[in-house]
Amino acid sequence: MVICKSNFFKGAVAILAAAPVAAAGVFTSASSAQAAQLVGEFSFASDPTVSATIKSDSVTFTNPKTFSINTGLSTGNFTGFTSGTINNITSFSAGTFVNPFLTLLGGTLSGSTFIGEAASYSVRQAATNLVAIDITTTGKFKNVLTNELSNGEGILTLQTGGRGLTAAAISSLLAGGGSVTTTFSGFYFGTPTATPTPEPATMLGLGLVGVGVAMSRRRKTLA
Repeated sequence: MVICKSNFFKGAVAILAAAPVAAAGVFTSASSAQAAQLVGEFSFASDPTVSATIKSDSVTFTNPKTFSINTGLSTGNFTGFTSGTINNITSFSAGTFVNPFLTLLGGTLSGSTFIGEAASYSVRQAATNLVAIDITTTGKFKNVLTNELSNGEGILTLQTGGRGLTAAAISSLLAGGGSVTTTFSGFYFGTPTATPTPEPATMLGLGLVGVGVAMSRRRKTLA
């Protein structure tokens, strides 16, 4: 009888020792799932024949709406992309885009996209005689292979110059129904969305339940 109890407790200790390993496996799986999200950053510039036209409540891009990515500055999942296409923002105030706003090309994840959700712009004096219009966009990056989504944000910068040109003059022009047409550059980055993982207390509870079940079965076997 003593031998049976000894074996019983040895079995319980073995199961308890294995419980953290099982828990670790669960958390590792969650991290692996998150790895499929597009995370990192990249920058780009419009191709020579492509320009952007901004008005007070919209921005449009000329065909073929292409841009080239500065591959030397890309990080994370964005390192394989070499170029892309961009679509229009039909209304800043309503936050409406022609989506996907960005389509990224090149590498194993070619065809991944950025879905625009909100946009706004500001006008600043970049230098003497040079004015920059910064268009901030937020939304979600979508992995073309897994459909995983990640948080995305970026800035498109349009620069226009002229003798004596000021930010106030450009702001007044746009507010009055005018427009600015020029080339553009951009910087975007993706961050992970929250991935639900079991709470530590839940994992401990599941482990103890597993131990209890295993101990009960072992007790019946020894009986």
